[in-house]
Amino acid sequence: MKMPKVAVSNDKPSATIALTRPTQEHEHESLPKVVVCTETATSTAILAPHAIALSNALGFKLELIHVIEPRAASQIPFDPIEWDLRRREAEAFVAKLSKQYEAQKRNILTRVLQGRTSDQICACLVDNLEDIVALCRSDIELPGHIGQTARRVLENAANSVLMVPASADKDVIVNYQRILVPLDGSARAECALPLAKKVAQASNAKIILVHAIPEPVLTEIDPLNNEDVELRDSLLRRNERVAKDYIGRIQDNISADGLVASSAILAGGDSRRLLNEAIINESADLLILSSHGCGGHADVAAGDVTSYLLANASVPILMIRRPSQNGYGVNQHFYRSADSKGARRPTGAN
Repeated sequence: MKMPKVAVSNDKPSATIALTRPTQEHEHESLPKVVVCTETATSTAILAPHAIALSNALGFKLELIHVIEPRAASQIPFDPIEWDLRRREAEAFVAKLSKQYEAQKRNILTRVLQGRTSDQICACLVDNLEDIVALCRSDIELPGHIGQTARRVLENAANSVLMVPASADKDVIVNYQRILVPLDGSARAECALPLAKKVAQASNAKIILVHAIPEPVLTEIDPLNNEDVELRDSLLRRNERVAKDYIGRIQDNISADGLVASSAILAGGDSRRLLNEAIINESADLLILSSHGCGGHADVAAGDVTSYLLANASVPILMIRRPSQNGYGVNQHFYRSADSKGARRPTGAN
């Protein structure tokens, strides 16, 4: 096997080193990629199977990147010889990974970069907003904690994210069979459906549509009287009726495309926890959802429900971000405004 060609801008740790296979430089340049951050052999063994399954299902390229981080300024001065050794070790590491997974995914791209890991990942993604970055959620010791690098990428990159929990099995052949798709009735949430259909079609999986009905909240300065209780119960019944009609239309549309689909209406608690419990109750092996739903606030990278699931779900999550119609700029998110542009009929409505 030919050694990869290395292009080096200079020998200082602040520079970027890009390692790619010469035959891959211009191959299928227009295709988006699933970008895997190979921080360690363990995290890569967790991430790679899911990234490969996703890239195969969507027809994306797969790119393995490894970032060499420089020492802190307070430590001993930079040693060029040591840095060159670290670079060569990193090149050998990603080359070995490419060889290891080439049976499952052909023409794997590889790159070695240097700098702060989150910055380099974001720089790799900025040229193509369709790229998906695969990250490992390091929450073994601290449950609900996604890790500093993953959080920075979530907050600064504009791309969709595949988040895999550290508890996932290593080096297995992934074949998704039950894909959970939460919907809240908004067009933003529905932007997850096209990719969910593609993944389901590629793996012959079942799509499970779920809607968590928000619990009606009444100000309870004083105990609720009979009229208040009736108002709350009436609102809950109304929401259940509307939700069933809505999810039913989406399910019919998916079934019309030749895919297997089911639905579940959840009620009786916090929406975030209801959805997290549904993952277990429905035996889901993949969760696909939008970064934002009804709220869609522009000052956060993901909504409350999505953020909670990214940090707590027991299965991999594919978080979809929809490109802004007005482009994407520095410190801007796809959903810049939560203002309504008028009434919108749900998908499938006549």
